[in-house]
Amino acid sequence: MKAPQNHRKMKIHLFLFFIFLGQFFWGQQPHCQPQTISQPDTLVRPFEGHFHCKETGVDLYLNLYENTLTAPGFDFLGTMHGYMLGNIYGTWMLTRHDIKGKTAHLRFSNDIGSDAQDIEFTQTTDSTYLYRAVGGNAIRRAVGRKLEKVTDLMEFKRR
Repeated sequence: MKAPQNHRKMKIHLFLFFIFLGQFFWGQQPHCQPQTISQPDTLVRPFEGHFHCKETGVDLYLNLYENTLTAPGFDFLGTMHGYMLGNIYGTWMLTRHDIKGKTAHLRFSNDIGSDAQDIEFTQTTDSTYLYRAVGGNAIRRAVGRKLEKVTDLMEFKRR
């Protein structure tokens, strides 16, 4: 009678052991789960970042979603949505903007407030944008001792 009783206890112990193991591993996640791929910010927020035009040397800094940028030398103005500088005369600050699809309509004013420029900034690929001045071009650059207008069309690349 001892042998069947030991055999029965052993079965009960094995049964409890496997139940314990099952409960232990039940909540564990498998190691081979598929990875979720999040979209890069450039697809979700295309009008945020540093953009550069190689041909003219103009840099455009934008964040049309949050008021977080500070133009160099203009800290006293606080944060803004964008500014433009580089191979142009002065610093141009973004004063108004509107996004419609893949195009942002921007209005910049120069650092002394005497000139303003309306711009259509259109995303053509993930990292390429077309700048088009609307209603003529007020943005100038110094060439020698003269101020000359920059081109009305520029291609910007995201940096």
